[in-house]
Amino acid sequence: MKIQKLRFIVQTAFFLLIAYGIYKYYLFVFYGSNRPDFLDAFLPIVGVYDIIMKIRTGITDPFHPAAMPIMLAVILITFILGKGFCSWICPVGTLLDYITWLRNKLLFIKKIDNVGSKLKNWKYFFALDIPLRSLKYLILGWFLYNILLIPAQMMSMMAQNISAAADIELFKFWIDLFHGKENLFAAILVLILIFSFIIPRFWCKYLCPLGAFYGIFNLFSLTHLRRSPKTCTQCKQCSNCLIGLTPYKTVEFNNSECVMCLQCKSKCTHDAMKLQILGRNVPLWIYPFALIGVFIGIIGLFMAAGIWHSHLTMRDEAYLLLNHGFDVEWARNILMK
Repeated sequence: MKIQKLRFIVQTAFFLLIAYGIYKYYLFVFYGSNRPDFLDAFLPIVGVYDIIMKIRTGITDPFHPAAMPIMLAVILITFILGKGFCSWICPVGTLLDYITWLRNKLLFIKKIDNVGSKLKNWKYFFALDIPLRSLKYLILGWFLYNILLIPAQMMSMMAQNISAAADIELFKFWIDLFHGKENLFAAILVLILIFSFIIPRFWCKYLCPLGAFYGIFNLFSLTHLRRSPKTCTQCKQCSNCLIGLTPYKTVEFNNSECVMCLQCKSKCTHDAMKLQILGRNVPLWIYPFALIGVFIGIIGLFMAAGIWHSHLTMRDEAYLLLNHGFDVEWARNILMK
């Protein structure tokens, strides 16, 4: 099986898992079913906060403990296998790839593609591209700065007051957005989607603070893509990179941007691109199995250690839901007992 087809299958499997989790969360909010803990993956800021709180205070977040294992799993697989999470597992990245796939299937979008190509070849594009790519690092820096400003003795209290209902607040935000109550964010979302039609993975390239965060660890990754100058013919078939990199100009990819989609390797007809782990060439098919295995394995270790399920009771959840505008019958019934 071709590696890009395999990547599409893996992406779709994780995307469907997330979609199922969102459906389960809907049932939790409106009907009182069990809350899916793995949806703490949508709380990456909580995950980073929990890691810092654990280091500084030794306290584990009892409200969304799954956020920390998921974040640590992504950090570790980035260090071991590069930023493969972004191109194989991340649901946002998958959605953006679906948009690119749809664009390529629509004939009239070729005109838009020509606009994107002309923009990329514009002599001032490079001068704009670098500052724009820096935006996500500025956003990341702002988040980390504000977290590190919190005194260690106050971090547990902040977790109780803010992160306990972080998932409910996020769900309410999306409900409000689709009901026309968040017009500014709706406009921003529409603009991002429009730009994503013109520039593949626009969000990932320029705005995603998580991609910037993982990129720091990607600099020290044990896994790299390496181009052999001896066998490379400069045919530029590898230049159709998801995030706009130029593999034919680079010998070894050890930057913060490469997301290990392996598209350049699969496009190369001269076997000039090599996937290397600890400096040794490995076949492509090993990569997805290693990525998924390490990711699930790390999370499994935390689950076995009891760091996964929320300590919030259904009564606690009912109180938080009512307190955040979800006047649902099951929550009222629990609190009246």
